[in-house]
Amino acid sequence: MPVPGTEAAAPDVPAVLPGRPQPARPTARAVTAEEENGITCWRCGVRNRPDRTFCRNDGALLDRGGQQVPTAARRWGERFAGWRPRVPWKRVLAIVGVAAVLVGAAFLTPAVIRAIRDHFTDPTPLPPAAVSASNSDAAHPAQSAFDGVSNSWWGPGFSGDSAGQYLQANYSQPVDLEKIMITPGVSSRSEDLDVQARPESFDLLITDASGRTSLTRHQLADGGPQLVDATMDDAVQVDVILRGAYGTASDKQVAVAEVEMFGRTAS
Repeated sequence: MPVPGTEAAAPDVPAVLPGRPQPARPTARAVTAEEENGITCWRCGVRNRPDRTFCRNDGALLDRGGQQVPTAARRWGERFAGWRPRVPWKRVLAIVGVAAVLVGAAFLTPAVIRAIRDHFTDPTPLPPAAVSASNSDAAHPAQSAFDGVSNSWWGPGFSGDSAGQYLQANYSQPVDLEKIMITPGVSSRSEDLDVQARPESFDLLITDASGRTSLTRHQLADGGPQLVDATMDDAVQVDVILRGAYGTASDKQVAVAEVEMFGRTAS
């Protein structure tokens, strides 16, 4: 029990030095960019002078979002950061296509053009402008061998194999000759085979517009129309020269019912 008039002793507390005052931490003042008039940055909203390419605040490219960068930034030789040239493929392909056509056209010589035409088209009849013969039976002139029908015929007018006698066809304009069809005898009918002698072999002499010639020997079967090769560009004259005959006799002459030329008009 406490004694009146006395105070309780204070508990023992260690001594504490006065505290050192802490200096106030400086507060950083937000840096605010000075206002500029021009292009608004698409990322941070800061406005930039028209001559800037990148935002002065966050470095974003000011061309973003369809905004136009000033003309000064597009001078010859200047490029944006990260810019890569775009290859105009459509224009390149068009140029390549035109070049290919021009190069191809340079190689389309007349011979190549004719070869292409010959491959895709069929030969057509080439009736001559004029015909003649070394000698003719008055009743069977040279014209009868070029009249387009096989029931009339040409004959030299004397018996034997008539070697050296010929038919000649001439063109007023050059033609590209390919084939010749010959019908030996007085007609194409088999029952008329022995009426007269028939060509067994002949020489084919073709002359072109420049005077060059082609001479080939051909053998015929006894009777029926027969097709032979006769290739010559720019041909103007064709000679069929008899060299041998079937069925010769003293009362028979060599008969040729028809001579037909096929090819194309020279271009």
